[in-house]
Amino acid sequence: MAKTYVIVGAGLAGVEAAGAIRKEDAEARIVLIGEESTPFYTRLRLPELVAGKIPREKLVLKKPQWYEDRQIELHLGQRIEKVNSNDRQITLPNGETITYDGLLLATGARCFIPPFEGSQLDGVIAVRTVEDALSLRERCQQGGPVVVVGGGLLGLEMAAAVADIAKEVTVVEIAPWLLVRQVDKAGGELIQSFLEAKGLQFHTGTSVESINGENGVRSVKLNNGKELEAAVVLVSAGIRSNISLAQAAGCETGRGIVVNDKMATSVAGIYAAGDCAEHAGRVYGIWPAAEAQGRIAGASMAGGEVNYEGTVPSNRLKVTGIDVFSAGDFDPEDKLQSEITKGNGIYRKMVRKDGRLVGAILVGDVRDQRAVAREIAEGRGS
Repeated sequence: MAKTYVIVGAGLAGVEAAGAIRKEDAEARIVLIGEESTPFYTRLRLPELVAGKIPREKLVLKKPQWYEDRQIELHLGQRIEKVNSNDRQITLPNGETITYDGLLLATGARCFIPPFEGSQLDGVIAVRTVEDALSLRERCQQGGPVVVVGGGLLGLEMAAAVADIAKEVTVVEIAPWLLVRQVDKAGGELIQSFLEAKGLQFHTGTSVESINGENGVRSVKLNNGKELEAAVVLVSAGIRSNISLAQAAGCETGRGIVVNDKMATSVAGIYAAGDCAEHAGRVYGIWPAAEAQGRIAGASMAGGEVNYEGTVPSNRLKVTGIDVFSAGDFDPEDKLQSEITKGNGIYRKMVRKDGRLVGAILVGDVRDQRAVAREIAEGRGS
């Protein structure tokens, strides 16, 4: 008798899992359920949607034919509220139940908005979905200064996108330099100088004390005492895994849904992958990890003998003409041996430990990024 596999979450991890299941099991029923109405798309290009450089349909990565070819039942715009792990059933919004042999929770994550005063005001926006991006664009088109809270990858990409439609954009970053999780101080300062030349303004080493206004955002007060005029506040302060469905199903959770090397949770028959999953104490929150975890989870659910061994973090940022790549342990405290080259708008840092390349930062010239990433991942010596 054919088995039934249900996947909650139609993003990267969910789609990868569905494809992997079909490769392992040609006869299985695969039900893929997504909360958003837009089929699987790349969040990496949301800044382009904000800037008006691409229409929303260009974000979609899997056309309807892909699902049809693999006989995957796709249900969009549906939020799953209940999982009965004892009877192995999920309940759809219309009351229909589906009995599963294997269930994957690929529920992703939500944007984190710190609980500072005024965070609930109209005009405070976080971008995670297509609809969020379109809402931000509409807000910015109405005019007025924009304050971006967070100088990480997404914050800078969104700030650059907003700068195409807003006259004044200021980034507030609590860390001493930009992209603190991807580059060291020298790299962060070089990136900031590039962006300042493009017209963006920055306040680093400080945080938001309050967002002020009555019917909507009027200003942002910083901990250093400065007050910034603002009509829109874009918050890019990280993500939090969506774990409530897993908790209700009895799964062990930490920061994410705890999984083993097979991407299996503590509850029989239930797996997790992507931004909602916690593997070996880590929630990655990056595209390569979600892709690999989804593939491993799908194969494991269908009986494949595969294991997830973690993902070497690497990031590529291209914003207003600036290329940035980082991978592995880039040694921000300069405790390891490093080879540094800088000048003419280029910064390169190759970090070695016991002769092995363990991390790298490339700013301005990333032509050999793939070779660098491969060497770090493979642990080759010099």
